Amino acid sequence: MGNRFKSGSMLNLQQVASAAKNAARVSGIVSVGILVTTTLRAALSRWQMPTQAMLLRAVAITIAFFVVVFFLFFVWNLVSLALAAPVNEILEEETPDSELLKGQLFGFVVMEYFALILNRTFVVFAGPEGLYGWKACGPVTNANRRYFEPLQEMAQDREMTRDLPAIRKLAGLRGGFFYPRAEIASVSSDDRGQWGMGGIPNSGHVQVRLVSGSRRNFIVLGEAIPDEVRDRITAALGVGIPS
Repeated sequence: MGNRFKSGSMLNLQQVASAAKNAARVSGIVSVGILVTTTLRAALSRWQMPTQAMLLRAVAITIAFFVVVFFLFFVWNLVSLALAAPVNEILEEETPDSELLKGQLFGFVVMEYFALILNRTFVVFAGPEGLYGWKACGPVTNANRRYFEPLQEMAQDREMTRDLPAIRKLAGLRGGFFYPRAEIASVSSDDRGQWGMGGIPNSGHVQVRLVSGSRRNFIVLGEAIPDEVRDRITAALGVGIPS
């Protein structure tokens, strides 16, 4: 597997320190806002400069917020790192050349909404035997609108797209999926941008309809053309395109 996709599968001191640093940065931003807001409210409520007691109270509130926010984000960061461990282990495995495909599978990155307002991001690979989907990350915001670009690089990497054993393992992780060719009735597409994406680049949708009647509606991220994505999927799977 390409070195750019490798990382340690065990939490180390550097990762813990990075998680703490990120948590402290967020906590600091929140705390400064709390301190400024609390101080201004105290001053404006009496139309005078804050007294020492008011300032001490504002500092105490700020410290309390910092501790709480730091703890929550630090734990969140550690949990995220721990959940990434199985993925890292798969990406670090060396697949024998004899097990690599001669040709590349078609890969692309999509987002899917669930529970009305939440979202999840998949790296999807289309092969003759079916459609593989690895849940690369859970709910994201538009704080980093190009967050998916490293995933796009992975979906197009020559080593990754030939490594069917790794793709199968990634699709088998929690939240992933595999739809055998026989279970896919049709694939359709449209170029209507998804509303409410907060500036995250997307070009339309690809809908996968299963023989069971259920559907998956994927938002195509980046500048990929949905019709071309659809055509590549149908060519790989040999399934129909609805009229």
